[in-house]
Amino acid sequence: MKIIILFILLFQSAYGQIGESPKNSPLSVLTVINKEFVIAKEEIFEFNPIWVDSLKLILPCAGIKVPKRTMRLPNAPRKYRSGTHRGIDFFANWGTPVRAVADGIVVRSDHNFNEVPAGFRENMLDVSAQVGHTPSDIFNSILLGKAVFLDHGFDLVPGFRAITIYAHLSHIDDPIIPGYKINAGELIGNSGNTGMRESTLGSRAGSHLHWEMILHKDNHEIYLGRNMPNPELYNMLNSIFN
Repeated sequence: MKIIILFILLFQSAYGQIGESPKNSPLSVLTVINKEFVIAKEEIFEFNPIWVDSLKLILPCAGIKVPKRTMRLPNAPRKYRSGTHRGIDFFANWGTPVRAVADGIVVRSDHNFNEVPAGFRENMLDVSAQVGHTPSDIFNSILLGKAVFLDHGFDLVPGFRAITIYAHLSHIDDPIIPGYKINAGELIGNSGNTGMRESTLGSRAGSHLHWEMILHKDNHEIYLGRNMPNPELYNMLNSIFN
């Protein structure tokens, strides 16, 4: 008899009163609370300009300032690839010298990048449209063109690992290989339009430098200025590069 009573008490402890739906049990309620906590944690990791209120960077192309036009800044829609622009498009003509915005280490350097045929590029954009966003393999391997990635460690933006991306380059300097320690202001290469439709057609039209900063923490990757509206976004970026 004691064993039966003990079993009933244990059952009530795990699932509530006898006859109560398991959905209302303490275990079920706790699961819902945990799920809501995870969602709240995700919301915390929206970009916060306070993280970069003391950040100062060198302009990647000397004398070429942050553009004011929204379509050249982070968060602009990119309908042709069903994606969102994560960086800054600096108005840099073909061959403009590109330099590191801060000290870092080279982690990617596409010296051997070969432009894909125009038709293949269009097919990949159609794939993006069917998926509903730009898959990372298409974005990183095709649309960035000849690119360099720099790792700036955890000190540039305290609490985050920061990397910067320099894309559509026409040339990368020979010393710029993975593992190379680069200084702020040191030359990386030259601007171009690799990865763009114009480049696949043999034209230099549309040349510019696409630049990004990505912040890493836990399992989050947050691009600089994510979801910030203009003119607040421009003012923040202009302050960082001024």
